[in-house]
Amino acid sequence: RCYILSNENGKIQLSLRQSRLKPKSNSKVEDVEITCINDVKKGQLVRGYVKSITPSGVFFGLSTSLLGRILFQNVSPYFVQKHSLYEKYLPEGKLLAAKVLGVNGKEKRVELSLLPEDTGMPSVLPESLGLPRYDAEEEKREADDREKREELKLKTKRRRGSSESEQALYFVMRIAFKIHPSCGPPPSTHLPLLQEAKPKKRKICPADENDSGIEVYYREEEDDDQEEEAAKKKSKVRKPGEAPRLQVSMGFTWDEDVNAMDIPVLNQKEESSESEEEEDLQSKLKKQTKKEKELEKQKKEKELCKLEAALMDPSRQPQSADDFDRLVLSSPNSSILWLQYMAFHLQATEIEKARAVAERALKTICFREEQEKLNVWVALLNLENMYGTEETLMKVFERAVQYNEPLKVFQHLCDIYANSEKYKQAEELYHTMLKRFRQEKSVWLKYASFLLKQGQTEATHRLLERALKALPTKEHVDVISRFAQLEFRFGDPEHAKALFESTLNSYPKRTDIWSIYMDIMIKHGSQKEVRDIFERVIHLSLAPKKMKFFFKRYLDYEKKFGTAESVLAVKRAALEYVETKSSLADT
Repeated sequence: RCYILSNENGKIQLSLRQSRLKPKSNSKVEDVEITCINDVKKGQLVRGYVKSITPSGVFFGLSTSLLGRILFQNVSPYFVQKHSLYEKYLPEGKLLAAKVLGVNGKEKRVELSLLPEDTGMPSVLPESLGLPRYDAEEEKREADDREKREELKLKTKRRRGSSESEQALYFVMRIAFKIHPSCGPPPSTHLPLLQEAKPKKRKICPADENDSGIEVYYREEEDDDQEEEAAKKKSKVRKPGEAPRLQVSMGFTWDEDVNAMDIPVLNQKEESSESEEEEDLQSKLKKQTKKEKELEKQKKEKELCKLEAALMDPSRQPQSADDFDRLVLSSPNSSILWLQYMAFHLQATEIEKARAVAERALKTICFREEQEKLNVWVALLNLENMYGTEETLMKVFERAVQYNEPLKVFQHLCDIYANSEKYKQAEELYHTMLKRFRQEKSVWLKYASFLLKQGQTEATHRLLERALKALPTKEHVDVISRFAQLEFRFGDPEHAKALFESTLNSYPKRTDIWSIYMDIMIKHGSQKEVRDIFERVIHLSLAPKKMKFFFKRYLDYEKKFGTAESVLAVKRAALEYVETKSSLADT
C-alpha cells in the first residue's frame, strides 16, 4: 500500500509514510514531513537522502520539493583534497541525519551540517582513513606564518646592513667630490638614505668632516665585502655618458679621533641586544609549541579514554560499521548481532553491503549452530523478497534448502510470502509442500491456517479430509482437534463445535480433548454451554484422579463466574461422586 502525492506530466509521486497510510492512528511520527521551507527551523535535526555531490558541496534532499546544501567543511571534521572520496562514502540515496545551520526564506536555501558535534552521530568518513583534521591544518598554517615572520625579520636585518654600506659609500663619494670636483656630484639614488642617516650621525658624533671620514673608515672595515660586490655591479652597469670614477694614487691620511672609535662598538652592542631579543622570542615560541604539543597530547589521551570507556559500556548501541565489526568479532556465532548489522546497512539503503554481511555471517557462524545459521538464511530470504528479484530469491532459497532442514526453509518462505501479501506464490509453495511432505502434520495445519486467514472455509474442510487420508490413524484425533481450534480462531465456530463433539463422541475418555474444548468454550462460548460441558464430564466414568481434576476446574469456574448456590451445587455433586465410589468399594 502507498499514498499518491501527485500525478503530473505522467510522473506519479508516492509516499510510504505511516502518517499518510494510517492518518487516524495516534502513533508518534519519527520524521516530521517537510512540505516547504517554513517547516525547517535553525538548529533543527532533520533526516534526508543524499541527492548529489558537486564542487560547491553535498546536496541533501529533505523532501520531494526541498533541497539543502552541506559545505564540505561541514560534512566531516577531516580535511579532504579529493572530493571523489565523498562519492564513495556518501552514495546517492543514503539516509543521514543533519543539523540545520541556517535558513534563507527569500532564496529558499537551507544550510546543513553533518559534523558529529552537530548531529551527535559518528563522522561519515571513518577515522581509519588517516585524514588530517581541520584544526591540524590551522596549526600548520600558523607555523608557516611564524616562519614567514622570522624570514621577514632576517630580511630587515640584512637591509639595515646594506643601507649602512650604502651610506658609507655615499660619504666616500662625497669626500672624493670635495678633493676632485671633476668627478661630479654623488649619485642621487643615495639622497634618501642620506636624509635618513644625517640626524643619527649628528647625534652620535657632532664633529667636523674629518671625523665623519673616520666613521666611514670603520664602517668600511665592517662591510667591505658588501661594498666590493656593489662596486662590481656598478662597474658592469656603467653607462657611457656617466662621469669617470675617482682614481687616487695614494691612500687617504686622516687623523683618528677617540670618539669615532666608539661608534662601531655601540653598533655592535645594539646588534648583540637585538640578537638576544630575537633568541628570547624564538625560545618563547619553542616553549609555546611544546606546551601546545603537550596539551594536544593530553587532549588526545582524554578522547581515547572516553572512546575506550564508551566501547567497554555493555549498554552502548553500535553506531557505525566499525562498532558492528568489533561486536561480531567478539561474538561470531550470535545471529542477533549479524541481523542487527544487516539492518544497519538496510536503514542506509546499502543493499549490497547487507547481502555481503549475510554471506559473511554464513561463513563465520560455526556449523554446529544450526538455528543461528537458519536465522541468517531467513533474514537473507526476507532481504531478497523485499529488495531483490524472483530469480535472486529462488537462488537463495535453493541454497538454503541444501544447507538446512528443507521443511523449515519451506515453512519460513511461506510465512515470508504471506506477510508480504504474495498469496499466489504462497499457495503454490504450499501445494509443493503437500506433495513433498505429505506425512508431516505441521504442513497440513499450516496450510489450513493460511486458508482460514484468507476466508476459504470450504477449502479448509476439504483439506481436513485430505489430511485424514494422508496421515496415519494415530494422528487423526490430534489433527481434528487442531483444525477445530483453528476454526474457532479464524473460521466458523459452529463447525468447530461440531468437530469437537464428533471427536468426543468417538473418544469420550480423551481428557486432553475435553480440557481443550473447555478452555476454548470458556473464551468463546456462553456460560450455559460451559456448564453443560462440565456436567457431561463429571458424570463420565473416569479414573478418580481425572475426576478430581475436572471437579476442581468446575468449582473454580463457579467461584469466578457463578453464585454461592452454584458453588454449593458443585460441592454436593463432588460429595455424591465420593459416596458412590466409596459404596462401590465397600461392596
